Amino acid sequence: MKTRLLKGTAQDTLKVVFLGFGQDLTPFFSLKLSSDTLFVYDYEDDSADFGVIYKYEKYDVIAWSLGVMMADIWVSKTEMKPRKMIAINGTPFGVNSEKGVDSALYQATLANLSEDNMTRFYRRMCGRGQEFIAFSKVKPLRSIDSFKNELIFLAGMSASHCPGENIWDEAFIGLKDAIIAPLNQERGWRDLALNVVKLDVSHYSAQFFKEKLE
Repeated sequence: MKTRLLKGTAQDTLKVVFLGFGQDLTPFFSLKLSSDTLFVYDYEDDSADFGVIYKYEKYDVIAWSLGVMMADIWVSKTEMKPRKMIAINGTPFGVNSEKGVDSALYQATLANLSEDNMTRFYRRMCGRGQEFIAFSKVKPLRSIDSFKNELIFLAGMSASHCPGENIWDEAFIGLKDAIIAPLNQERGWRDLALNVVKLDVSHYSAQFFKEKLE
């Protein structure tokens, strides 16, 4: 697991952003961040330095896709709790055929991992059209081996994590999500989020990140 702090215009507050599978910071460098932002990504292990959060009086968590599960795990263990937690197109259950990513789809992704299939994954993630074309120009710069290691690690974390407390303030569900079925997300968030909002977006929405981070 990697972390990287990017400076924003307001440096007295912090946002901790847990990205999804297959990501790095490449698609997000163009954002004009409204506050200091700690990005968390590349979940090949659970070793990462979060010490920077103690330099701020308060911070918010925004998590996307399988990053929602990783944020749920991390927040349950950290002493300094966030002020607010927001999820987009993910659930605390991670890989779960009823409440998260379908297990069969996940295993097929792992078994058939290749450059071509990662391109297909990103296309499904973005939906067809301009979103995918724009993402393709700034797609993550990572190796197939790193993707494989990440999938294996996230599957293990999903198998061992049992969400318990209602710690999430908002959960956004994309009705066009082709990675985590909207119905699975609805079931996953039952009794675990204070407010559930449905959006007419795909699994990845550049506009959502722009609205939440700029």
